[in-house]
Amino acid sequence: MEYDFRADAVAAAFAFWASRHLLGHQQPVFAAISALICLAPGIPSQIRQGLGLIVGITVGILVGELALMIPADLAAVRMASATFVAMMIAAAFGMAPVVPIQAGASAMLVLLMGLQVAGLARFLDVLIRASTGLIVALVFFRERLKF
Repeated sequence: MEYDFRADAVAAAFAFWASRHLLGHQQPVFAAISALICLAPGIPSQIRQGLGLIVGITVGILVGELALMIPADLAAVRMASATFVAMMIAAAFGMAPVVPIQAGASAMLVLLMGLQVAGLARFLDVLIRASTGLIVALVFFRERLKF
């Protein structure tokens, strides 16, 4: 079966639009990127992938916020420890490999970009994407949709 890349384009565009106009985010890059990750070709379940993204990003944001308590003078230690801890916690859920990857990346983004850009804003973008991804998956991939 061929993959329909139109679904990715529709999901990315709608997630971008919804995050920008409903949440007021000026550059909702994370919403659009998350849509592509959720609907990636070859994954067995878009629902599981979407849930994995939410779990990974939530863990990463929380660990990243806690890591901000480590002094800024120890930036490399803060980055390494936050990434490691976030990925280990996320891996403990036993979900798809995307979960610890997203956790590590989210922790890094919180440390690099600050909570205003990568914390709650990123989490809300991902929730927009999860909703968008599910709707697009129902329309384009109904025959493959499973939990």
